[in-house]
Amino acid sequence: MNRISRSLANILIASATLVTSSLIAQAADKVRVLKAVPHAFQLSIVDVGVEEGIFAKYDLELEIAGAGGGAKLQQALAANAADIGIGTGPELGFIARGAPQIAIAATHGAPMNLGIVVTEDSPLFDSSKTVDDLKGMKVGIANPSSLTYFLTRTISLAQGWGPDGIVTVPLGGVPAQMAAMKTKNIDGFMNSVDIGNNLQNRGTGRTLVAAGDYLPKFHTHLIFATNKFREENPETVRRFLAAFYETVALVKADKQAWISVAEPLTNLPPAVLEMGYDRQIGMLSDDGRFDAEALDVIAEGLLVTKILDEKPDMTKLYTEEYLPAN
Repeated sequence: MNRISRSLANILIASATLVTSSLIAQAADKVRVLKAVPHAFQLSIVDVGVEEGIFAKYDLELEIAGAGGGAKLQQALAANAADIGIGTGPELGFIARGAPQIAIAATHGAPMNLGIVVTEDSPLFDSSKTVDDLKGMKVGIANPSSLTYFLTRTISLAQGWGPDGIVTVPLGGVPAQMAAMKTKNIDGFMNSVDIGNNLQNRGTGRTLVAAGDYLPKFHTHLIFATNKFREENPETVRRFLAAFYETVALVKADKQAWISVAEPLTNLPPAVLEMGYDRQIGMLSDDGRFDAEALDVIAEGLLVTKILDEKPDMTKLYTEEYLPAN
């Protein structure tokens, strides 16, 4: 073979290698994943899976984004702006009302990530104050149709005070709730315990009570898939859940693997994330299976918050067909 022939052969080999590499790089299936909120610690499991290469191992490339709450998440799924969503249990109400998606995994159980938070401006800030001191107090919630309302009402009922033993004040998001605390218009607010942990770390607040202590049977977070995506890509959905639960096994075994990824996402210091991890790790389901009692509690909540007028058939709102085999 002369010099020109060898050069041409080398060029052809190099070109073939580039084409092959390009095809391999393009082999991963892209999945658009939308989280109900972008920076929540408990929803960052998918980010850990990406960082650790677990989703890549299953030939998946995730495009992860955050919505502005559960309603916007479900609207995006219905509009085919995302393939898979990670939201809350009560979002099953959207499916009951006809949204073209379905729940495919129950990821978190009792709502240990939510609770009534108080600041130094509250009469409940003192460490001697407990849940028993909440009677008649004003607690900020997102709105009367929110999970925060349902959880506050549940605590009041569990204490034997009736549905209105704790006065709920609709305020929207955290900035409005913190402002209302400052002006003493509320005595606490139902929100993420990570906020309470962060305040406690600064010495300016704490989580008075975790909602999960009063609602042991619940599905706080679920994974949803659009009907279009799952029907067209059933094996991709199965691989997604297999990768997700491999990531769950990792974060249960390695606290730092979760915290190191969550720190830049949440802007919370490691000490606060460790508190959140210790409180919330027990919420995580190992297999994503749905619990009939937990679903019934959600159904009751959909009535309480007036999202629905009658209890739906919950078995039509989810499927376990894509979950990894036990």
